[in-house]
Amino acid sequence: MTFDENQRGRGKAYSAAVSLGLLLAVSAASASYALDTAPVGTAPAITDAAAPAPVVTADIVTAIETHYRDLADLTAKVVQKNYLKSVEKTQKFEGTLAIKRPGRLRLEYTNGQVIVIDGKDAWFYSKKSSQAIRRTFKDFEQANIPVAFLLGAGAIRQDFDVSVPEADKPRMLDLVPKKTGAAMKKLRLHADEAGRIGRMVVYDRSGNTSDVQFSDVKEGVALDDAQFRFKVPKGTEIIEQ
Repeated sequence: MTFDENQRGRGKAYSAAVSLGLLLAVSAASASYALDTAPVGTAPAITDAAAPAPVVTADIVTAIETHYRDLADLTAKVVQKNYLKSVEKTQKFEGTLAIKRPGRLRLEYTNGQVIVIDGKDAWFYSKKSSQAIRRTFKDFEQANIPVAFLLGAGAIRQDFDVSVPEADKPRMLDLVPKKTGAAMKKLRLHADEAGRIGRMVVYDRSGNTSDVQFSDVKEGVALDDAQFRFKVPKGTEIIEQ
């Protein structure tokens, strides 16, 4: 990963936080960004329709909530595209996801970065920098991990105001946080008739987006708890946040 001279001067810990933050959440993006080894190219922002959204019917929301409330675990392949408005760049990352309720997640990107939530702590590990950031995990938005939304998808109406942005796409939902001051401006979900989420787009208040698509999803696979415990590789610097 390359950093500009100002970033180098701020020290090793700051560099790790910046590089991981850009991967995990576009809300951390700014003009002083770091580019990883993933392909980068220009791309337009995902448009945010200004027209009033039709009122959502309860059926699809109920289907999503019921599906994820009853879901024990899942695995999937992930493609994540982060659009950074300040520099008009899109970063693309691919990886594999494993989720187990309650509160456990493992996301491994092909560029050597790993996120592990064990129900209490969230670990953000970079193989390239040999550094790991550890934070207390309270909710998916606070941890800036878009895919972690699936851990709380069984209670959408509790935390969000829900609408349908396009009348001819009743299974595409816009979720606006009820919590005042939330970093996320909006979350757009694309679901099937059974309530399975196949794509989500996170919009932050700076105009950045994180677009995550899931494929090869397998549910009820009896995942071992051991894979949700992060084992710190030898020689890794741990940064507490």
